[in-house]
Amino acid sequence: MTKINKQIIKTKANILKSIRDFFGKEGFLEIDTPTLVSSPDPSPFNEVFKIEGKNLYLTPSPEFNIKKLISLGLKNVYQITKAYRDWQENDPLHLNEFTILEWYRDNADYFDLMTDCENLLNHIIKNLIYQKRKIDLSPPWQRISCKEAFGKYAQVNLDEFFEIRNAQRICKNKGYQVNERNSWEELYHQIFLNEVEPKLPKEQPLILYDYPSPLAALSKIKDTDPRYAERFEFYIGGLEMGNGYSELTDWKEQEKRLKADLITRKEKGMKVFDYDHEFVNALKSGIPKTAGIAVGIDRLVMLFTDCADIHEVAPLSL
Repeated sequence: MTKINKQIIKTKANILKSIRDFFGKEGFLEIDTPTLVSSPDPSPFNEVFKIEGKNLYLTPSPEFNIKKLISLGLKNVYQITKAYRDWQENDPLHLNEFTILEWYRDNADYFDLMTDCENLLNHIIKNLIYQKRKIDLSPPWQRISCKEAFGKYAQVNLDEFFEIRNAQRICKNKGYQVNERNSWEELYHQIFLNEVEPKLPKEQPLILYDYPSPLAALSKIKDTDPRYAERFEFYIGGLEMGNGYSELTDWKEQEKRLKADLITRKEKGMKVFDYDHEFVNALKSGIPKTAGIAVGIDRLVMLFTDCADIHEVAPLSL
């Protein structure tokens, strides 16, 4: 167990108070949804915990349940809760149990959420020093598309990378190990994790937006260019802090993606379960234009306490 630091505990409490104060002023309703579910998000990028002997799982995100409530007519809602992901590796940026903030803004898109992020962080603190870098959180934050970032930091034309043969060729030319079993997502992340993300500016907040459509997750595909999705992530001090979308409301497309994720999970040897039919039915009943985002509270605490290891801010976590 990591040594308990009382000041870190107090800082987290102050952050949570500031978050609730911000959303209260914005007119948002705080809600509460279960962390035990029978059909969690089947994203193949996150393994889940199963309760032994029961058809129940610890949810990796409250997103599905929040959208069920939105389908009943709730608008502008947020939740602070525990979430769970079975990370096999023990690294300084991931916890098996962590605190997550999610909010959903009615009649909004991902650009509105970007403004929310700027305003929320500035409500909590204006400036900070993280790992010897002074960071000014004042808006507007720098915004760069995934296409621009790949071109600038990896010298890769992302438009060409969409074709699997091109992706294989580009990765091979860069010296990466490539075989026919590699998925497009694996090839993308070889370059993103090694050449793009490490080079993102650390002296100022950065918003990385318009992710490739194969990485759309639960986001809406762009009307102007279906190769890309209305998804963004924001970084502060080199830490990825949040992941937001213009929410996908087309139930047929959502059901298609959920089924595809389950196939991928099976191919990877991950836990497999039925997709959440109630979630799809909620989309069928109709969800208005909505934008939503998840932000890791523990990583916020890392920033504000100048901790390089997430376990330092969650000392009682396993």
